[in-house]
Amino acid sequence: MKSNTEKTFNVLIDPIDQIEDIIFAYGLESHRLDKNQLIISLRGIWSNYELSFSFMEDLSLIQLNNNLSIKVPDSLVLGLQSMISLINEKLNLGYFGYSTDKRCIYFRYNLFLKGIIEITTEQVEDLFDNVIYECDKYFPAFQIYLKKKSDPIYAINTALLETLGEA
Repeated sequence: MKSNTEKTFNVLIDPIDQIEDIIFAYGLESHRLDKNQLIISLRGIWSNYELSFSFMEDLSLIQLNNNLSIKVPDSLVLGLQSMISLINEKLNLGYFGYSTDKRCIYFRYNLFLKGIIEITTEQVEDLFDNVIYECDKYFPAFQIYLKKKSDPIYAINTALLETLGEA
């Protein structure tokens, strides 16, 4: 359904500025690439992540990308794409992808801001939490697949194996 934007007046406060303020309050380091793009470095369980926030004004959309910095050999790309498809079926928010240009795995999450005036601290916190959680959860599966050259289902099941008891 197409909205009637002729009669809509919406002034969106710059969400990248808002995100930058929230990040500053948490004491995290960031740098602006331009007016609509912000990069943040965060430590996950398995890797250091570089989160890229991009604001697309024409769509009223914040796009959050996290390049996992996992290079993929050409011979494993087809199996990896199959694995990404299986993983994406399990996700509630966001999705993994494979960049053919950079030849690496990424996670992307989109947040539409149409109809709101500003992004909230809770939304920014949820963005961080969801992206880091999903990347940390599936990072071992990607490593298992790439290092052992096993099948995607085995890699996912091995990485998501829950242990019981104490050692």
